[in-house]
Amino acid sequence: MSAVSYQTLAPSSPVSLTLGSRSKFSEISVGHQEMVKIFNQRSGNMIQGICKLEEGFDSLFPLFKGMVSLGKPNGLDISYSNEEKSIFFSFDSRKEVEVEKFISKVLSLLRKEVRFKKVLKEIIENRQRFRAEQSLLHSSLLAD
Repeated sequence: MSAVSYQTLAPSSPVSLTLGSRSKFSEISVGHQEMVKIFNQRSGNMIQGICKLEEGFDSLFPLFKGMVSLGKPNGLDISYSNEEKSIFFSFDSRKEVEVEKFISKVLSLLRKEVRFKKVLKEIIENRQRFRAEQSLLHSSLLAD
């Protein structure tokens, strides 16, 4: 599959894809990190491709698989590679709009999950720092 187009999305922008226009390469980013790369190409009346989670986001693969499996449109054939953290897909070109919307929605939910985990981590770290400071203050008050 050759790469003829490139797309990077800002963290706040909605995920939008265009599948099937000859060959296509898309990259979905969170912050300054690449989260997912999507390669696809048209072959006759079929569009086939791969959606691969990048390093650092591979822990999302079980969630990614689950979301794809739960809401998969009819006519979208999916296979998974646990080793490569990739999803291989193919579908009839007549289902292109429906599949684009579905994949965009899944990727948008993944980006929201990443942002949520980042904020939650910051909250936990802040709470731990607060408790450590509170403990130091308490210790210094009792020491005198």
